[in-house]
Amino acid sequence: MLERLGRWRTRRIAGFPAPDVALALVLLVIAIVSVLTGNPDEGPTVVTLPAAVATTLAVAWRVRSPFVAVGLIAAAGVAQSLLAGGQGSLWALVASAIVTYSAAAYYPEGKAAVAGVIVVAANMIAERIDNGVDYLFVTVLFGGIWLLGRASRLWRGRVGFAEQHQQDLARIAVAEERVRIARELHDIVAHSLSVIAVQSDAAEAALGREPELARAPLKAIRTSARDSLGEIRRLLQVLRTEEDAAAGDTVKPAAGIAGIPQLVTTARAAGLPVELSIDTENASLPPVIDLAAYRIVQEALTNVIKHAGLVSTRVTVRQGPLSVELEVANAPGKPPGGRSRGVGLGLLGIRERVTAANGSLEAGTSRDGGFRVLAALPVTVPIPERPGGAL
Repeated sequence: MLERLGRWRTRRIAGFPAPDVALALVLLVIAIVSVLTGNPDEGPTVVTLPAAVATTLAVAWRVRSPFVAVGLIAAAGVAQSLLAGGQGSLWALVASAIVTYSAAAYYPEGKAAVAGVIVVAANMIAERIDNGVDYLFVTVLFGGIWLLGRASRLWRGRVGFAEQHQQDLARIAVAEERVRIARELHDIVAHSLSVIAVQSDAAEAALGREPELARAPLKAIRTSARDSLGEIRRLLQVLRTEEDAAAGDTVKPAAGIAGIPQLVTTARAAGLPVELSIDTENASLPPVIDLAAYRIVQEALTNVIKHAGLVSTRVTVRQGPLSVELEVANAPGKPPGGRSRGVGLGLLGIRERVTAANGSLEAGTSRDGGFRVLAALPVTVPIPERPGGAL
């Protein structure tokens, strides 16, 4: 029933909104009955009947063209006052009030003011022709109705702005989530593929000389592929709905600083000579900071393999009372084949993670010609600020 009513409200008849047509027809029937029965008697029917038709049908124009509605109301009222007597019927007052309200509610301020002046002026002229004295009543009545229309327009504007603001916030949230997912996938896939690419070259070279030597690179490829598949599976499980996640397997905890030694071991298996130094306190870190630290080291090692090759690298992790420092420094070098793989999104991903954690980042060429990444992350989770400064 409500759905049918909603469709009827949005329906149009000959370009006019269906509710406005229905309202105009109801007022037209009431006006015709009033004029034909002489209740009240406002003059000859030949004058009052056309005026009644014009006044009531003007309501149908209230949304499509409020100026047309105002013009019909004003012309009919003044004409009847000149040729017969003033419109004193309740239906005429209702029609005038509806048109005045609509002009104020649907027109911008300038046009609405002009429409309001026309209505008040027409009623003043009709009052003057009839030798009436209710000028103050006319001004207060139609002025108040006009103000109600303006208030309605202002309220609808605020509601529309609030709805648009909510939609904008939703779009921003979706965009941020897409960026986060893309960053996670990049960190997982880029690291694993870099290791696989290096080990594939080593395995191919070994197969041509001594096939037995290809066993270790192939084992490293298998381990790296399985690890990345596990991380992707965990990420997909996190993205499930609660019902799907409850029906599936237990989600594996996200990697953190505790997983960095295994990360270094995988890099060493890929042929990258890495030294690791970890100095952390026993206090646990927030999961967001812990995962960010792991991903930063992972991406930095990936960048070393892609852009410098299998060169000497040092990873240092220091946890203090206020921050966690992550340093990955490598010696000068060049990647296998003389050019780097990838599109250069690694450092950007690191910067995004550091920024999201309200940390600091230093990245650039070191004194010996190598490359150094130094990131400092606070040990507390930052409170994100919503657009507009709202909490």
